[in-house]
Amino acid sequence: MLNLDMYHNPKMTENLDQLDENIVEKLSHRNKKNGLSENSKATYRSIIRDYNQFLADNELHVSQVSLKRYFDEIKGKYRAATLNLRKYALLKIIKAELGENNILMTLAIEKVFEQIDSYQMDKAVVTAECLTEDEVETIIEAAQSLKTKLLVLFLFKTGCRVSEMIHVRLTDCEPTKDYIKVRILGKGNKERKVYISNELYEEIRAEYQGEVYLFESRTGDQLKRNNVFVQIRLAGRRAGFTHVHPHMLRHARATDLLLNKEISLKAVSKYLGHASTAVTADMYIHDDFSVNEIFSRDRF
Repeated sequence: MLNLDMYHNPKMTENLDQLDENIVEKLSHRNKKNGLSENSKATYRSIIRDYNQFLADNELHVSQVSLKRYFDEIKGKYRAATLNLRKYALLKIIKAELGENNILMTLAIEKVFEQIDSYQMDKAVVTAECLTEDEVETIIEAAQSLKTKLLVLFLFKTGCRVSEMIHVRLTDCEPTKDYIKVRILGKGNKERKVYISNELYEEIRAEYQGEVYLFESRTGDQLKRNNVFVQIRLAGRRAGFTHVHPHMLRHARATDLLLNKEISLKAVSKYLGHASTAVTADMYIHDDFSVNEIFSRDRF
């Protein structure tokens, strides 16, 4: 069992052999906003099933020892971001299953997870995450609806995050002679400007017919993030890509501006809304040190 004996909690004297998938619904009801999305629920259930299978295969129960062994076993299979997600998810799941009303028990469970390694994530965007301009064009052509094509175009041209795009109001769009200046409210409520052509703006207005937001659903509501993800993922699959998500369009625009259009690092960083050029450089500049290249350029 979990090593919580120091708190002398009688409830913890029994072994917890497996985690219950039904706890996911309990977690969703506790969410103070709109509950967990269906994708999040599916992810949590998948993590529970994977951990339960590990327990069954190794004749273990839920404990500090089994958790440590589980993460030791899978750390070579997944990226750091996935490992940290699993760690966070299992912490929430176990806390919910054992009950969070007892403060001492909650602290003890958290202490157990503190002893499991955290996994350092590489901030650099891997090459596979950076679509080329031609690949983005292929996705646009493969999209089944004009609405989806316009979403892909807007995200690529502006380098916006989905959350930023769906919050753009008509009052944020300022027409000029040559283009539309779009006010974006990014992370930390930092304001910046991005730009789209007059033609793209007119197409979006004609197709989405928003009254408050630039992008609205048929019912006149603000577009939902999940809906945007689904549309772009499907367009990517039709174009022959196994896994395309909206944020890849931001990565694509960043690398396109830096490497192909040769826009300065400072300008691209400002356009993306990064806190500093260092953030942009760490994510998108993948320079490798070549000893032979250095030697070949030496004068002596």
